[in-house]
Amino acid sequence: MRGTAHLLYCSAAVWTAMATPAFAQAVDDEAETATQDSAADTNDGSIVVTARRREERLADVPSAASVIDAASLYDRGGATGSGELLADQPSVRFNNLNSSITSEISIRASSTARATNGDPSIGLYRNGAYIGGGAIGGRNFTRLDFLDIGRVEVLRGTQGALYGRNAVGGAINIISAAPEFDLSGWGSVRYTFENNALQVQGAVNVPVADGLAFRLSGELVEQDDGFFYNPDNDVYFDQQKGHGLRGQLRLNRGPVDLTIMAETQSFTVPTIHYQIFIPAGTPGFPGGYAQDRFNYPWNTAPRATQDVDGLQALLKIDLGGAELSGTTSYRRRHSEYDLDNDAISPAELARARAAGQIGAATPLDPSSASFIVDTTDIFSQDLHISGKSGRLTWLAGADAYILDSDFSVTTTRTPTPANPSPGNIAPARLNFESYAAYGSLGYDLTDSLNLTGELRYTRDSRTITARLFDLATLLPTGGPSRIIDDSITADNLSYNATLAYKVTPDILAYGKVGSSYRAGGFNTRLSDPRAPRPVEVLFGNEKSTSYELGFKGSPVRRGYFAIAGYFTKLEDLIAQVDDGCALTNAACPVAAVAYLTNAGDAESWGIEAEYSQGFDLGDGSGRLALSGSHQGGEVKSGRFVGLDLAQVPDWLASANLNLRYPVSRDVTLISNVLVNGQWGGKQELTATSVDLDDYVLVNLRLGVDVGGFSISAFANNVFDKVYFVAQAPTINRYSQPRVFGVEARARF
Repeated sequence: MRGTAHLLYCSAAVWTAMATPAFAQAVDDEAETATQDSAADTNDGSIVVTARRREERLADVPSAASVIDAASLYDRGGATGSGELLADQPSVRFNNLNSSITSEISIRASSTARATNGDPSIGLYRNGAYIGGGAIGGRNFTRLDFLDIGRVEVLRGTQGALYGRNAVGGAINIISAAPEFDLSGWGSVRYTFENNALQVQGAVNVPVADGLAFRLSGELVEQDDGFFYNPDNDVYFDQQKGHGLRGQLRLNRGPVDLTIMAETQSFTVPTIHYQIFIPAGTPGFPGGYAQDRFNYPWNTAPRATQDVDGLQALLKIDLGGAELSGTTSYRRRHSEYDLDNDAISPAELARARAAGQIGAATPLDPSSASFIVDTTDIFSQDLHISGKSGRLTWLAGADAYILDSDFSVTTTRTPTPANPSPGNIAPARLNFESYAAYGSLGYDLTDSLNLTGELRYTRDSRTITARLFDLATLLPTGGPSRIIDDSITADNLSYNATLAYKVTPDILAYGKVGSSYRAGGFNTRLSDPRAPRPVEVLFGNEKSTSYELGFKGSPVRRGYFAIAGYFTKLEDLIAQVDDGCALTNAACPVAAVAYLTNAGDAESWGIEAEYSQGFDLGDGSGRLALSGSHQGGEVKSGRFVGLDLAQVPDWLASANLNLRYPVSRDVTLISNVLVNGQWGGKQELTATSVDLDDYVLVNLRLGVDVGGFSISAFANNVFDKVYFVAQAPTINRYSQPRVFGVEARARF
């Protein structure tokens, strides 16, 4: 059935391309084929990007933007997750909750939704199509998105005028490597020892006819072991296994450049895991109770899966004095995960009670668990036309985004005489429709001075239906508060105004002011009836206005720099809070339910810088890339006034050094060192919040390249730094320890 479904998707992609008049902008061939070159002479500002929805050099974009090109990714060993991909980007933080389904990216102090069904605070794009949203799994990229990357455009700062909803902190556009018109390909086999993980990836590019090419990309992962173990079910929380596959057909003849794509993913992914840590003397826990850092006695077997099926059609038509571009995209994302609400098995609870760690009357239910399922369908269509005439540059476009998400949470419990119910199931259906028209107009006031304005009008409509049913009787339960039928309709007008000045032919200075919004919505995972702060169903849009000054350019050969400062005012900040339940709360002794609320007005600010320099090393070459940022934020009104914004490190920094040194005509030594770290900041929006954990991580790769074949040894997290990725009153989440591995690659 799976193979049949994939063939149907491929056929549908061809039909869509034939039937739909507008598709996405094709990406730059040279940038996407860079996997065969060293990164030593790239990233100097000359790379062509589509940051403003038209092709232009990175150095000419008057905004804080960065590019991760294929060559840079190749040199450091690629990326299979957001944390790896974005480790060297200024002002960008990956909020790691151990599972790709619930983890999240933030940029420039933008707030996070994390383990809720809210939208992210940045725009998530694949080949120009927005892919975020939905109940779970919609605040992060999926593993399929990291397969066979051409380049990644990271846009920092408010992007609402051109990119629309949720681009409050910025936008990230992952652009897949496109079909090329020569026979080529690559393959890699990687094995890591500590977690017994095997990864096989590859791509082949086949010219079919004049101006017609096909590209097939795929990966297979087998990892049954890991670092975080569940002994009760003999399974690792961080296991991974599955496959991803992508097929693309590209036609480039005359003025038409058309790419159609079908892709699929079926993966078991790491699931949520955490250690219970309760100090002695805590009410109900006289002796204190602390689990091992890496072994968690859950009787509910940990499990998480994520399947993705997608279709895209990408088109660019040269109209002479203008260019027509469009993106048609359909994506189905199915995500599931299982959670032990009390994080303890009956046998372990009995042992801890006998040892005096947990009180005999402490009301813990080892049968309490949650099973979360979400199927989200997203259709999006973008169409825009751009051109340049004399001193005038213009763009006009429209887009549509339609999302349907079916979501359910099943919660189990131990029946008692007082309450014979074995639990309940809370299904919900979310529909989101958004339509927008946008455009930009730029004018060269002089040969060195440009003024550009951007504007977008958006109309959003959201509806929600949610119920609660008893698992035994399947009858409605919970009373009127568990019957939710609600809707939101909102309009938004976002703008951006930029003044850019060429200080010298190689240095650009700019100032800009812009606005954006993050879509409001509904909390559908409702609280335990005993919760002291029950989940609020509705939360409204967050709006922002941001001011930015920056300089960027290439003042020296093979060098590139960018520096920017910003200040952002946030209205009706969307923030994550919880319902007050906890294992130590006798009134509600289950895991807390996180939800979103409007927390008042806030401000954020920061400064960021990046510099990269290519250099010669005898007969070899190298490139050093440095980045750093300082940021902060504070709530200025409402019940959280005076609190620091959550999940915002005071400092972020990285250094990436790549070296290539030939020892003979066909033999080259290769090495890469990547260092990144964070310092300071608060974890939650509470007066008692713990600090974010400081860390410095070092990845090292050494190898040899012989013609088209290379073999490397690598160590990720060389110094075995294990830090807290999250802490709560009774819960600790830890990072992954050190990993050693080897990788062989071939290309032709």
